[in-house]
Amino acid sequence: MYLISAILLFWVVFVFWVRRELAEAWSEPCLRSPVLVFEGDDWGFGPTEQAQALLDIAEVLGRHRDAQGRCPVMTIGVILSGPDPTQPENAEAGLGLDDEKLVCVRSAILKGVNAGVFSLQLHGMQHYHPQVLARACRSDPALAEWRRRHLPSTEDLPPALQSRWTDGSVLPSRALDPQDIHRRVVAEVAEFRRVFGTDPVVAVPPTFVWSEEVETAWAAAGLRVLVTPGERYESRGADGLPTDSGHFYHNGQRCDSGLIAVVRNDYYEPVRGHRASNGIAALTRKWAQRRPLLLETHRSNFVGRQARHQDSLAAIDSLIAEARKRYPTLCFVSVEALADAYATGGSALLDHGLPARLRALPSRLLTTGRRRKVLLLLCVLTVFAVALTV
Repeated sequence: MYLISAILLFWVVFVFWVRRELAEAWSEPCLRSPVLVFEGDDWGFGPTEQAQALLDIAEVLGRHRDAQGRCPVMTIGVILSGPDPTQPENAEAGLGLDDEKLVCVRSAILKGVNAGVFSLQLHGMQHYHPQVLARACRSDPALAEWRRRHLPSTEDLPPALQSRWTDGSVLPSRALDPQDIHRRVVAEVAEFRRVFGTDPVVAVPPTFVWSEEVETAWAAAGLRVLVTPGERYESRGADGLPTDSGHFYHNGQRCDSGLIAVVRNDYYEPVRGHRASNGIAALTRKWAQRRPLLLETHRSNFVGRQARHQDSLAAIDSLIAEARKRYPTLCFVSVEALADAYATGGSALLDHGLPARLRALPSRLLTTGRRRKVLLLLCVLTVFAVALTV
């Protein structure tokens, strides 16, 4: 009797330990079929070589179809502007995507959008905060030199300065003025509309550092969807790394700001050695959880000093082919369409049945080795205790 009581107590403690995750895992909608989306970041301002890279990616994506005849989609997290080398002392001066130097990049992006293989996301006016970068340039000649280059790559900036929505010129980083945030959000949404002729729908924060103020401003400006890594990072610590805020997100969540959250939940970076087997393993895990697989991948795989363009194209091609082979019901949709399904309860993508939730729940909860070990121990002890009482 004492053993049974002790084990029941352990079960209560375990459930209490995972209570937040349990509630979110149960409330998060379940997919009807596997979903794969490539989440491409950092495209737009930068080297003109990316124009051909974008055309090549679009060609690879266009080779494939799912069972409904849809092509795979790569979201294009767009950076709208960057430093104007002719005005190095003017922090706010920038070259936009309709500048004659960058029109080829804009054209390649729109060609992919029209072909149905690219979906636009607002990544930011710049992949940095202009005034923050200006402060950093005063004490760092290398940064000042970067700003004077012709179409420099923002990937070359220190990570803390690539965070647009916090002051990373000092560490730990400092919060920005709310009025500055709202003014810049309004400006970047207007620039997106001017350059592409349409309003942005999806926002993806640079380096995933942002605040409630930013989120609220995006919603007020008309955006509907927020791409997250599952948690909001609001600043960078003394070590330069994003700091936990304790504010978590799950797919389909209606945020306090009114935005619908979608979780980007894995990586596919061929320059880091990722190949089809890595993508298939991730897809298998997410399908067991009845969640979509949103694979983060960056421009640096295709353009830049460390890029391996042809290898990266082959890695995407082979992953899609293997995914279609392993999962015949695989769906290719945009993040915008996925978020709309979450918001409306779209039955074409979502399974609202109890069996789907029950199947997904263990896989959603047991995402860490520690939880799996604790649950296994509890199960063994429970079986042992039941055997003793029979």
